[in-house]
Amino acid sequence: MRVLSGDIGGTHSRLALCEVDADGVRILHRERYLNAGAAGLADHLHAFLGHLPAPEAACFAVAGPTDGRRVQLTNLPWAIDAGEIEAGFHIPRVRLINDFLAVGHGIDAVDAQHLAVLQAGHTHEHAPRVVLGAGTGLGVSLCVWNGQRHIPLPSEGGHIGFAPMDDEQLALLNFLRAEYKRASVERILSGPGIVALYRFRLKQSGRPQNDNPLLHDKLPAAAITQAALANSEPQAAEALRLFCRIYGQVAGDLALLGQALGGVYVAGGIAPKILPLLKHAEFLEGFHAKGRFAEWTRGVPVSVVLDEDVGLKGAALAAV
Repeated sequence: MRVLSGDIGGTHSRLALCEVDADGVRILHRERYLNAGAAGLADHLHAFLGHLPAPEAACFAVAGPTDGRRVQLTNLPWAIDAGEIEAGFHIPRVRLINDFLAVGHGIDAVDAQHLAVLQAGHTHEHAPRVVLGAGTGLGVSLCVWNGQRHIPLPSEGGHIGFAPMDDEQLALLNFLRAEYKRASVERILSGPGIVALYRFRLKQSGRPQNDNPLLHDKLPAAAITQAALANSEPQAAEALRLFCRIYGQVAGDLALLGQALGGVYVAGGIAPKILPLLKHAEFLEGFHAKGRFAEWTRGVPVSVVLDEDVGLKGAALAAV
C-alpha cells in the first residue's frame, strides 16, 4: 500500500512517500521543509506531491494533542484539518496522530544499528515501553502490548511538572518559575530549555547575558550545544550536564510510571546530537536516582534512537 507520511514539528516538516506491506515500511521519497514562512501544511504538500503518484492514505505525526482529525499545533501557529487535506489533495483517508505516537509505532521498524544502547538491562518482550524525546518540545508516549504488537498511547507527558532533586535544581526551579510561573519538564528538556539552562548557569556564575555571543546566535540552542560538546565554554558545558542529568531523571520517572521493562527509547532531534554527553555518567545517574527503586531501574533497557525516520515510518504504519 502506498501511503504519505509526515512528521510535522515546530521547526521543520518532513514528508515521505512510503510503501507499507507485510515486510514493513520502505521509504520511496522524502523531503524536509522549513516551517518558517509557510502559511500551513498545504504549502508543503503542494510542493511535495506535485510530481508523485497519489497516495492511498496519509498519516501526519503532529506536535500537539489531536482527535485524529484536527489539531492546533503546540509550538507553531498552524491548524491542520484532515478533512480539508482529503478534499484538497484527493487522498481517500487522512489521519492525524501525536508525534510521539508515531515514534512509538515506529520503534519496531528501527534496525538495531540505529539504536545506541545506554543500558542493556533485561528486556521483557511484551512489557510496556516508554518513548520520550526532546526537540522543539518534549514528546512522551507509553506503549502497551495488545497481544500482537506494542500500541502507543497518546500523551502530553512533556508538560508534567519539574521535580528538583538537589539544591542546584531547586534554584533552577525558582529561576524558571520567575519567568513561567509553572515549570514543566519541557521548559528544560527542549531546544528552548537548553537556552534557559545556559541563562540559568550564567546567572549562577555571575556572568552577564546581554552581550553573550551564544545567546545572540541565530540558533542559540545549537550554538550552546556545540560549545558544550567542544568543552569550549564552561557554563555551556554545565548547562548540558544539567540537561543530561534531568533528562535521565525524567526518563527514570516515566519508566517507573509504566513499569517499562520493554525498554525506554530516547528519541527526538536533540539526543543523537548529544550522544557523547548522554554516554557520560550524568544521564544514568539521574535515571537511577529513584531511592528504593534504584536497583529496579538498573534492569530497564535504555537506548537512544538514531534513526531520524522513525516518526515517518511510524506514521506510515499508522496510516494503514
